[in-house]
Amino acid sequence: MKKKVLFSLKLIFGFSLLFYLVFFKANPKEIVEVLEKAYFPYIILAFSLHSIGILISAVRWKLLLKNHSSKYSVLDLSKSYLVSCFFNHFLPTRFGGDIVRISDTKGIEKGISASTAIIVIERMSGIIILLIFAFISSVVKINFVKESPMVLIALFIGIIGIILFVVLWKVLPIGFFGKFKFKRSFLNKFFIKLDEFLFVIKNSLKQKRLMKRVFLFSFLLQLNVIIHYYLIGISLGVNIPFFDYFFTIPILLLALSIPISINGIGIRELVLIKFFVFYSFSSEYAISFSFLDVIFNLILGIIGGIIYILRKK
Repeated sequence: MKKKVLFSLKLIFGFSLLFYLVFFKANPKEIVEVLEKAYFPYIILAFSLHSIGILISAVRWKLLLKNHSSKYSVLDLSKSYLVSCFFNHFLPTRFGGDIVRISDTKGIEKGISASTAIIVIERMSGIIILLIFAFISSVVKINFVKESPMVLIALFIGIIGIILFVVLWKVLPIGFFGKFKFKRSFLNKFFIKLDEFLFVIKNSLKQKRLMKRVFLFSFLLQLNVIIHYYLIGISLGVNIPFFDYFFTIPILLLALSIPISINGIGIRELVLIKFFVFYSFSSEYAISFSFLDVIFNLILGIIGGIIYILRKK
């Protein structure tokens, strides 16, 4: 019951914010006009980059799974990514669909503990690259940072989170959680799983060659994401410099990770409006930009939904 209430509140919040932005901060008629003038070839090109992103993600995932006697192919993992896109539409944050991916690979050694740890490493490598992009470019865009405290807050939270993550795996010894004993057996089993999770994290991060390759693919993935968004902007006639996307997009993606609405509804538009106004573009352009992004994700979600239905039969 509590989960349903929270889901409803997040959904209401997201759509209420979106309604306010579309009808009170922008003009719906002008949004349509912006979309009608969009250059279709660039839209197609931008969408096609999703296929490259999924391929890079699947290869990175497979690299991490190899340590655990994994026999999953790149095609299998690509399909799992698409199914996770489908579930992202119903779960808070961009990472909600990772639950599906964890479940899809729980057959590896150490089971769900290992599959969860691998997803965490994979995600953390991507977030680290985004933070590096944002930090370096924020030095150049210092005027925007000064005007927008939320940017500083997002960067601060992200950097602190990474530091804590690194310190945690460095400090905690393997077997740390197994020392705790409880009367209830399910708690003992849970802490054993935590030990297995910790072991996989520490073991993976110690393999320098593996982590270099993982970070290389994370770099290529995030670069692909930024090019994707740049092409969406170009299709709408938004001439924001390419380098500036290395600042705006990481901040946008970090904001979408905050679980206060379903799939970033409303939050995406609010952040984009803030950025677009800074570059002297109206709210209509920001919402049109967001609309194309949402449409792309919906198409991926539909494809993922079809794959999910077919594999259940």
